Amino acid sequence: MLGKLAALRRMTNVVGFFNELHGTYGDIVRFDVPGRTHIAVFEADLVRQVLEAQADALPPLNPVSSFEVVQAEVLARKPPGEDHARLQELVASAYTPERIAFQDQVAAEEGERLADSLNPGAVDLRASAEEFAYRTLARIVIGGGEELGREVVSPSLLAIKFNFILFAMPGYRFVKRLPLPHDLKARKAIRPLDEVTYREIDRARRSDAVPVSMVGHLVRAASRFDWRFDDDRHIRDEAYAILLGAVDGIVHTLSLAPYYLGRHPEVQALLEEEVDRTTDLSRLRNTRAVVMELLRVQPPATILVPRVAVRDCTIGGYLIPKGAFVDVGIHTIHRRPDYWQEPDSFRPERWLDGTRPGCHFMPFSLPPKQCQGADLAPKLMTAALAAVARRWRLEYGGAEFPPPVGLRPGSFSGGVTASVTARPANGRATPPEPHFGQPEDQPE
Repeated sequence: MLGKLAALRRMTNVVGFFNELHGTYGDIVRFDVPGRTHIAVFEADLVRQVLEAQADALPPLNPVSSFEVVQAEVLARKPPGEDHARLQELVASAYTPERIAFQDQVAAEEGERLADSLNPGAVDLRASAEEFAYRTLARIVIGGGEELGREVVSPSLLAIKFNFILFAMPGYRFVKRLPLPHDLKARKAIRPLDEVTYREIDRARRSDAVPVSMVGHLVRAASRFDWRFDDDRHIRDEAYAILLGAVDGIVHTLSLAPYYLGRHPEVQALLEEEVDRTTDLSRLRNTRAVVMELLRVQPPATILVPRVAVRDCTIGGYLIPKGAFVDVGIHTIHRRPDYWQEPDSFRPERWLDGTRPGCHFMPFSLPPKQCQGADLAPKLMTAALAAVARRWRLEYGGAEFPPPVGLRPGSFSGGVTASVTARPANGRATPPEPHFGQPEDQPE
């Protein structure tokens, strides 16, 4: 057990802090910060207990302020149970072959648009990735509004993170009732998208055509699953929760890709050979393997959204007192040498044999509270990476690893500068034999 102030000071380096906890104290560790007890978990069987067996006792933390953009009890906020299962089935049923084909088409089109937007020279890759993520998700989830640009949702992404920070501060129960500036800014910015969303809801009700957007699906399919949304605002909030929940991971992964590809030219060569050979998203095995390895070595978050004990329970024989936070250290788990061969090396080929690593890999958590974009987000990342790699090479412009330690989309504090150069004319040369990087090449 660490002292409260000592733990608070060390948490400024989140990755280092949780790695130190695991290395020093083991697979389950209690630490206290002022006003809160935390239990950190780093072992697969313990994680399964937290996320599956004890899911009803340990729901995810979901602080909601009175003026937040998303107010309804959407799927991400519903505790496990019958209502959660029915709503989850309703959302999951959207992924029909027809909608998957539509999503693939949109991803390919927006990937090409991303590639078209680049020019030789320096580029803020975080901003470009955020624009790609917003446009693609607006078309897939809402059914329109992509022309409004990322500025309509950026304040909402920032407000969500601010509210998590405020939750940990004294007096949150009072503060959350106030019209906080970040919430008011988010509500104002998203109004143009509200107009598009409500229009799409109305169109889905009036049209005889099978809707391809998530909003249209929620409107038309609810009755088949014996589900009743409270009102149109609830449908809008469900769609926004999916859209906003997917942006960060896409921005994070695409922004870090040039760092790893630039240090592993043999991986980049294999990726370029593949994207030159096919535009079929389902056949981009090496490109998707790069995305999955990026999600392993640099997951979008160091820990999952904390779980909050709503009653006393036990994990691995240890008492978890009511009110404690349980932190699943996914960054540490993704690099455990007993779970992964050469865990600190960037080796995309580990994903080519079809093995599913289960609780050893969880960038988007695990069922029943897994992120609804867990399958969609890697597909969009793959499409963007492939479209850019067909025409450009991106190299990270900094001397050091771009630290994802901020509140901006992708969890960065500012822009991520990359250098863009055109692919050489003979870029379709046969790639060298794979020889993947050494552990010392990889940051924490």
